[in-house]
Amino acid sequence: MNTKELIDRIFKEPGIKFELTEFENLGKPIHEVLTIYPKVVATGKDAGKTKYYLKSLIPFSTGNEEVQVYAEGGKSAPEEIVRQLWVYKLIHQYGYRANEIDLEKGVQFGTEVGTKAADIIVYSDSTKVTPKIIVECKRPNRRDGIEQLRSYMNAKGAPVAVWSNGDDRVILYRPYPGQFDDTLFDIPRRDEAPRDVLEASKTLLQLGKNFNFKKIIQGLEELVLADSGKDEFNEIFKLIFAKIWDEKQALENRPNKVVEFRKALDPEITYDRINNLFHKACEEWPGIFKEGEDIELAKRHLQVCVGPIEGVRLMGSNLRIMDDAFEYLLPTEAKKKKGQFFTPRQVVEMCVRMLNPKRSEYVMDPACGSGGFLLHAMDWCYPANDNEQRELRKHRYAAKYLWGIDFEQRAAKTSRALMLIAGDGHTNIFGPDVSSLDPRTWYENASGQALMSGLRQARLTAKKIPEGETLKDDDKAWEYFDELRFDVILANPPFAGEMKDRKMLAHYELAKRAIRRAGDDKAAKEERDVLFIERILKMLKPGGRAAIVLPQGKFNNSSLAFIREWILKKARLLAAHDGDDDVPDDAIPEAVADLIAENFSEAESDEATANGEEESDEGSEKASPAEDRLAAAEEKLRSLKAALLSAKQKLMDLDSDAEALTQKQTQEIEALTTQWTGVKSALRLQLQEVRLAYKVSVQKLKNTQKDQQKVIKAEIKALEKQIPRAEIDLKLLSNRGKLELVLADEELIGTLKERWIAAEVAKQLDYPIFMAVSERGGKDNSGDYKYTLDEQGSLVEFPDGHPQEGQLVIDQDLVNYDLRAADLADAAGISDDQLCVAEAFVRFAQEQKFNFWGQQ
Repeated sequence: MNTKELIDRIFKEPGIKFELTEFENLGKPIHEVLTIYPKVVATGKDAGKTKYYLKSLIPFSTGNEEVQVYAEGGKSAPEEIVRQLWVYKLIHQYGYRANEIDLEKGVQFGTEVGTKAADIIVYSDSTKVTPKIIVECKRPNRRDGIEQLRSYMNAKGAPVAVWSNGDDRVILYRPYPGQFDDTLFDIPRRDEAPRDVLEASKTLLQLGKNFNFKKIIQGLEELVLADSGKDEFNEIFKLIFAKIWDEKQALENRPNKVVEFRKALDPEITYDRINNLFHKACEEWPGIFKEGEDIELAKRHLQVCVGPIEGVRLMGSNLRIMDDAFEYLLPTEAKKKKGQFFTPRQVVEMCVRMLNPKRSEYVMDPACGSGGFLLHAMDWCYPANDNEQRELRKHRYAAKYLWGIDFEQRAAKTSRALMLIAGDGHTNIFGPDVSSLDPRTWYENASGQALMSGLRQARLTAKKIPEGETLKDDDKAWEYFDELRFDVILANPPFAGEMKDRKMLAHYELAKRAIRRAGDDKAAKEERDVLFIERILKMLKPGGRAAIVLPQGKFNNSSLAFIREWILKKARLLAAHDGDDDVPDDAIPEAVADLIAENFSEAESDEATANGEEESDEGSEKASPAEDRLAAAEEKLRSLKAALLSAKQKLMDLDSDAEALTQKQTQEIEALTTQWTGVKSALRLQLQEVRLAYKVSVQKLKNTQKDQQKVIKAEIKALEKQIPRAEIDLKLLSNRGKLELVLADEELIGTLKERWIAAEVAKQLDYPIFMAVSERGGKDNSGDYKYTLDEQGSLVEFPDGHPQEGQLVIDQDLVNYDLRAADLADAAGISDDQLCVAEAFVRFAQEQKFNFWGQQ
């Protein structure tokens, strides 16, 4: 193997999954910088084996000039290659001289010499007395070494130190006489001090585009965030929005495109500068953060965080890398509780390709999460490789045609940030606290008000909203926004949790069963993703199309047959895809005006069979179990009616007792009054006693009567509820009774009519459905991407010139990334070995002459 083949072999081993992004701008290919050669072992246990050695660019402190980096069938040493590339970079990019650098230099701790040595030490001059920079090189997939590096800084007195694995780096800075509480975005050149790096202004064009933001965040966690006591997600997003606003201003309004997002020597100045940028971002994009909110990180913590971020350019960066970082920030526990998982990007791309959104079509994701569906739709319709193309799609497409809603605060921030990074300066992303399922929530905050105004202005409501309507009365929410007119909807609704608002559920046909089941005395509830199915189809205009990612059970559980029936009545099912165990399932229906139905479910057929068996037994002379149940039901009904009659009689008796007592007391008073005229003085006291006794007895009677009335009324109410149920139970035991119940239920009669009509229509409109099953979904059981390996077992990346150049190829069969929209214009010309699920559907769609995938 030559040097290039050997480097590719080492850095694409399955356990490394790594790119040498730190060294992409060396001015020449890596394999031309380094020299690696083989040696055959002559003696010892490895005799006859070939080992590969790297020639060091400068001699080691031990005097060696070569180091082993690979052995066939043995371990590799990628960190040695990283070290030599850093030596080359220090000399050729930062201007240091070879005689100012030591390799593998022992570090003395106190009075003893430590057992470890620093990988690289750069000195202020050739005397090698004053260390200036220490570099610690690690294997690509290792995060350790920060504390070790700090100890080297302390022992050698170096103000700057670098931890690097070739793809990710952390630069520590100790501002004398401070401690290790700061960072830099870059190391100083030979003629610079750390202060010069801090004070130097930067332009947008100087910011790096190749970086791994997830690893930057992990580095910040290790340095300060984990111990900051603040919400990492929220604080990182404040910095992201501040930086995006700064980059946008530099691009559009500032001379020479100078950026202001950078740290100063004084943490106080850094905090004021970054917090001010954050406030301006909040003014530009309101509703994302609380009004008047500040950056809550301590000033010394913010000082550390700004360093690694200030040197990268977020706008126009690799969206998948940013997406991975945001997914990392979303806490695992929140994903489980709310069912909000980031949709694998190969699944997103498959759905987008299958629906083929056009540049003039309105696209909505009502549960947009990180905005993946919208980003892929934008890239599908308007691929952009430079700023000019990005600006074009921002103003002509994204700001008008892409719409997203998310209720959850973190998801809304994530999607808003990614859309801004992609170049959508306006962004129709609405939330948080704006629910796609309940348009009443749109009246409660500024983001919801903006959504309603936007829909009205774009004429995306099925019902025209009157000109004088102020959109302040949420009683009109369902009237105006129940049905919308989007061309394409792409969604992966959250699947965890149930909705229990009866007023909201009353607007959903798929919730009627839950409401009936709950009755009047229980709380009705329906699963969130079930309601999203109905909501999505109502958001589509007639002839619109949708892709919905759902748990597999929604399409194969027998108890959920009503969902499938409803879908087939409201839409034409174009395709159903069953992913492997690691990928969510999805179905792709197209909304049309016709109603398509499905046959009775197996459960309904079984019930009909059971009814027939009971009917045949009714004529037998011997009493059957059915007859016994009928007699028992009749007896129960008689008993309940008798109990009700008895309770009502008790209530009447109570009234009679009170009336009799009142009459008796009245007669006594009248008699005493007559006597009073003759014997006033004798009877006065007796009259007062009788009146007092009367009041006491009447009050006692009233109190007792009230208590008895409450008990009896409760008994009557319970019996009045039980009797209709008992009557229904009695009728359910005979076919005649069942028929009476059916004829009395107008809603059931309407359902039966719909089923009969739908069945007749289905006979005339039978149509094929595209069905597919994936064998390779692209992720393993732990949620990590599975990558493609070549014949030698090394990782494969997309070749030069490919839209995903340099990225590792995911092992999946959902979409062929080698093909774009132009290639699929006539899918019949695509060979079978190029077909994944998406491309196979396109061929099917063209054969079926679907208008959105007609031959172009």
